[in-house]
Amino acid sequence: MTHLSSSSSIMAMVFYSFLTFFLGPFLTRPFLGNHPDQCIAGFLLGFTISVLLWMKFGKMLIK
Repeated sequence: MTHLSSSSSIMAMVFYSFLTFFLGPFLTRPFLGNHPDQCIAGFLLGFTISVLLWMKFGKMLIK
């Protein structure tokens, strides 16, 4: 599990978790109005951004 090998990569994982589970749903809820599953779109948005950031900057954190 190379993503838990250093303190900087652990901090990145905490940031990605915050992005996926808190910030993404917070940003998408106003756009979905009365839809019963408002958070799902936020989870998807946050997860997608997290994966793209990990693919772009993850190798720098593992060193």
